[in-house]
Amino acid sequence: MTHIAVIGAGQAGASLVAKLRSEGFEGDITLIGAEAVPPYQRPPLSKAYLLGDMTLERLFLRPQSFYYENNIALRLSTQVTAIDTSAKTIAIGDELLSYDQLALTTGPFRASCLRRPVARLAASIPCAISRTLTRWPPM
Repeated sequence: MTHIAVIGAGQAGASLVAKLRSEGFEGDITLIGAEAVPPYQRPPLSKAYLLGDMTLERLFLRPQSFYYENNIALRLSTQVTAIDTSAKTIAIGDELLSYDQLALTTGPFRASCLRRPVARLAASIPCAISRTLTRWPPM
């Protein structure tokens, strides 16, 4: 069975995995994100959420149950340490995750922001880190 791995659990990654399922993809899907929370909306984070006008749950693009109900493996608090495109594996610490197709949806975290061997993919690209939920305390 085909396995699609998506690195980057932001809006693009969440939209991609949801679209794959809604279009009938029946293979395995893994969504990998560095943050400890499911994919969430970033614009309201610096506006409504920090002002107290929005609850944390409303920031999430989909409830965490969506991923379970749609057989999408959601790997949170997970750092990818290397990608071997020849072997089609992703290193997550000491674990190797095999894939058939790979999508990098890291958004503002360009390849040069990623750790060690992955950074070599685009070492000359400047890095800019955008706002993230983990940089702000819960309201």
